[in-house]
Amino acid sequence: MTSKPRVLVVDDEQSPRESLRIILKDRYDVRTEASGEEALATLQREGPFDAVLLDVKMPGLNGIEVLAKIRENWPHVPVVLVTALTDARAAVQAMKMGAADYLNKPFDVNEIRLVVQRMIEERQRDRHGGVVPPAAGATAGFDAIVGSSAAMQQVYALIRRLLDNDTTVLVLGETGTGKELVARALHFNSRRKAGPFVPVHCAAIPGELLESELFGHERGAFTGATQRRTGMFEAANGGTLFLDEVGEMSPGTQTKLLRAIQEREIRRVGSQDTIHVDVRLVCSTNRDLADEVKKGRFREDLFYRINVVPLVLPPLRDRREDVPVLARHFAEKYAASLNRLPPQVSPQAMRLLMDYSWPGNVRELEHVVERLLVTSDASLIEPGHLPFVIASSVAGPNGMLAIPAPEPAAAVAEQGGSSGGEGQLDLAKITGDIERRAIEEALRRAGGVISEAARALNVTRRILRYKMDKLGIAAKHADDDPEDREAGDESGKAR
Repeated sequence: MTSKPRVLVVDDEQSPRESLRIILKDRYDVRTEASGEEALATLQREGPFDAVLLDVKMPGLNGIEVLAKIRENWPHVPVVLVTALTDARAAVQAMKMGAADYLNKPFDVNEIRLVVQRMIEERQRDRHGGVVPPAAGATAGFDAIVGSSAAMQQVYALIRRLLDNDTTVLVLGETGTGKELVARALHFNSRRKAGPFVPVHCAAIPGELLESELFGHERGAFTGATQRRTGMFEAANGGTLFLDEVGEMSPGTQTKLLRAIQEREIRRVGSQDTIHVDVRLVCSTNRDLADEVKKGRFREDLFYRINVVPLVLPPLRDRREDVPVLARHFAEKYAASLNRLPPQVSPQAMRLLMDYSWPGNVRELEHVVERLLVTSDASLIEPGHLPFVIASSVAGPNGMLAIPAPEPAAAVAEQGGSSGGEGQLDLAKITGDIERRAIEEALRRAGGVISEAARALNVTRRILRYKMDKLGIAAKHADDDPEDREAGDESGKAR
């Protein structure tokens, strides 16, 4: 049996360190260290890891200093810098020193998993001559795409028609609908399946570095380019290149991508030599690219080049009949990883799942099921087990959620009667009570993590903190939110 890839998490604060461990532990063998010195000792003692997640601002050796030592002693280990504040300049500087990517606090669970997965796949690709071995890649076939609705049957039919040719495909759909799964199905069921499948998540790579990521660079092409690097186009030669969120590209990179598609050749950054590439291109976006073209943010000629065959993935709210089969699929998946039997879902709980609008689509449903299995040993999922916003919210026509208020009489009774005369209601007090209960319940279900609670309530994290301060609700883990402590700091220092 193949062992799990090894990931080293380094952060001097226990809460974010433990959060990263919990997020990654089901898929990776995670080791945590509380300082740069301890991390380097672990690397020296246990050998290189498959990926390192490294906090920037730490006492003693900071993240940049640790990065330099890792690059010197273990140059092939991918390092992801973790910062508390969004500072593109600091991130770019770190990546030019050799960091593979960067993440911002507070953490986005989906982004963490995507970035680490990409780092692991790239390391596997380097070890196996450009091909990700089957154990390292995601599910290759149609089995990974779950759903039997009429809308999904149309998707399957179009995918099958595209398998035996090299036509460029543009996969369209909201975040979380499964665009990368479709790209993988297109590759691993096609005549190119023996070649590499190379995903590039354009939104996760700073614009200044995306060109180098796609086309590679020569040694000395820019500060920090200490050796030649093969780009993703070359890595995908003979296979499929998947450009996720292609609409995030800068105009300059769009121009170079257009040339690569037209000429079937590329140039590494810092080189005058052209390299022929044989690549099938699959792109995806959650943006309206036609509208982006009208606004001048996306090249019209590139749009027509990649929009040869558009494949539209429906949002989960438009195929609610797939929710039961998806829920069972994810329950079986995570039950197997936890060595337990998959729980059943009561009819009442299933109705709530089907009525929910799922703004995060299939990905959100997967995370809900995963959380249910991790936090409960129940063999039958009842409404009380569901996240607060699903169990007690109503989906509106625009997909937003409204938390229902208690009956006015109950609200008045809890406030000790009316504040004016008989029959008068204090709207501010009633509203405050509703907000307080909703926020406290969301925080409870999120384990006190404010970012998670904000997502559950469909508000920004800053709005939630404002409401908490206004209502006098204390954060359970003050150290979980370094952004709050540094929000007024305009120094631009990265953490």
